Amino acid sequence: MTKGVLGVIACPMLEDELIHSLSGDASEKRVVVIDTPYNGSLKRKLERADVTSEDMDDWTFMNGGSLRDGRFTDVIKMNNLGLHAEPKNLMTFVQDQLFMLQGRVDAVALYYGMCGNYGWDISKWAESNLSYPVCVFRDCKGRVCDDCVGVAVGGLEGYQRLIRAYTGVMLFTPAVATNWEDFIGASDMMMGCNSEDPKADIKTILDICGYRSVVQIDTGLEPRDEFDAATKEFADYMDFEILQAPDDFADIGPADRIYSEAKRFLDEKND
Repeated sequence: MTKGVLGVIACPMLEDELIHSLSGDASEKRVVVIDTPYNGSLKRKLERADVTSEDMDDWTFMNGGSLRDGRFTDVIKMNNLGLHAEPKNLMTFVQDQLFMLQGRVDAVALYYGMCGNYGWDISKWAESNLSYPVCVFRDCKGRVCDDCVGVAVGGLEGYQRLIRAYTGVMLFTPAVATNWEDFIGASDMMMGCNSEDPKADIKTILDICGYRSVVQIDTGLEPRDEFDAATKEFADYMDFEILQAPDDFADIGPADRIYSEAKRFLDEKND
């Protein structure tokens, strides 16, 4: 039986994969969500997936909240989606969070793409700098998945195949679609745009960049009607064509691997 505290640091762009991990785990577990301003959609999706959770404020957690009670506990901290706008700042921010978790967790599953930090394997960094292991999304060959779309298509080879098939096309997973304004607005292409109409800025920049269509990559991790409605809202506003990636592009392998690897570290610690 798994015991101990598994920390989860997550970006909203990968909360669908987190919900998939939690709802698919038949282990008896306690799910604790640390209060942040970024929990809204996570809490809604946990409830929809029938995953019982409880809230804990950050002060209580950092000052010895009662998580070490002999059970298996997932403790989740959601971060601001906009952190991916500055890759180096994201790296420093996440590393600082991981330092702060020492003594409070037994392992961490990092539900993040590397967001511009290509080649950054934070698991290797953790081996030298932390007292516990950190797991990241990896493809079937053990290579780090470099962004949230790469996670959705199984890693490097799936991403390369996707780009070859859909060059110069906006790539929408369900999570990107339902958060498109925040996601694109915080991207590097939007740097310097700070008018009072962010949607108009996005339309202008995408037009300048030559985008004319969006392709849906259906991971199956959100209701299809929500995915379609959000994509249509985007496409109608941008006057884009909507394309459909074949079903074989989606691959939840990285989501399955990150959670099972993190739980294995807890099991090994208790052997």
